[in-house]
Amino acid sequence: MRARAVALGALAVLAGCGGGDGAAPRPAATPTATVERAAPPPPTDEEQISAVLRDRAAALEAGSRRAYAATATRAQRRRDRGAAASAARLRVRDVRLELGTIRVSGNRASARVTLAYGIRGIRSSFGSTRRVDLVRAGKRWRIARERGGRGVPPWEAGEFAARRTKHFVMLAPPEAEVDDLLASLESGYGTIRGVLARGRLRRRYLVVVAADASQARALTTEIRGVETLAAIADATIRESGPQRRIVGVVSLRLLVVLPAFTALDSVGRGRLITHELTHAALTGATSGRTPAWLVEGVALYVSGDRRPAPPDADLGALSAPDAISRASGDAQAAGYATSSAAAFAIADRFGARRLLKLYHAFNDPELRGQAGPRLVRRAVRRELGVPLAEVQAAL
Repeated sequence: MRARAVALGALAVLAGCGGGDGAAPRPAATPTATVERAAPPPPTDEEQISAVLRDRAAALEAGSRRAYAATATRAQRRRDRGAAASAARLRVRDVRLELGTIRVSGNRASARVTLAYGIRGIRSSFGSTRRVDLVRAGKRWRIARERGGRGVPPWEAGEFAARRTKHFVMLAPPEAEVDDLLASLESGYGTIRGVLARGRLRRRYLVVVAADASQARALTTEIRGVETLAAIADATIRESGPQRRIVGVVSLRLLVVLPAFTALDSVGRGRLITHELTHAALTGATSGRTPAWLVEGVALYVSGDRRPAPPDADLGALSAPDAISRASGDAQAAGYATSSAAAFAIADRFGARRLLKLYHAFNDPELRGQAGPRLVRRAVRRELGVPLAEVQAAL
């Protein structure tokens, strides 16, 4: 390059000295250097698998059976086509498949994948986690198998059809008779609106109707004793600080086990639905410190389920948040009866508004202390102005 520059310089001098016509010398052309850019590195296995999961989520949200099945191996495609068709009928939205831990061995891989999705018309995000096996086919990874366990989305648990009313989106087996259930839901919504402040009620709730107890178990994750229940308020929440204050409700739905529900009489159905809807409506205000007797007592009160207290009723023993859910049989029945008697006793003396004010007190960061009898005594004294022993004596 240096030799070439010297030669060009000599030519420029000669051009300036000869001729004598006064013309300005032409500038010499400047050589252009060619910059070669390095080719980007090929995508890693993790990046390729993440891309396949994004394509799979987009296809599921769009309801495209063909595109969804194209992300899988031949053995998985038949199942995928059915799942995509079922999901399309439920009008899913905001579908995401997020890659977690992954292990790659040659042309095979195993990954932990989190599914997140919503249902149109419902203000919640639902999800589940599964293990996914993948194989490399040519230059692309494909889904070979999914292993879900519990907590599967409805379109993987069975066939569901969506029905929409003013306050509910219901996913139920297509052949299920659900007119009575829909009537009970709307009636329960009206009952709750008459007791709770309107702002605590969502405009619309999701209701998933399970064909039997085994399907209900597949749809849920950590709820125990599903086989003995007729309805469940199923929620995922975010807590904060030592007060376990509720700072967000991630997902919220009502799960109904159809055979157990239809076995009830009309009064029992109405009470059950109102009871569970009360839990759903108060999810955002139910601190991780709220005593079990108050959580169940308020739901029993709103649903009009008044029960006499057993002879050995003890509110202190039911002060732990899980005191009733850990019990079973006669002990659990006694816990519900004690809760009902306590809630009605407080409402009879102080009114329903004070009962609900006590409920919300446990979500107040200014009420300090860990869950248990001491905190309950402090909250009752602060909100009702009487010792807990006085409430106990009124049972």
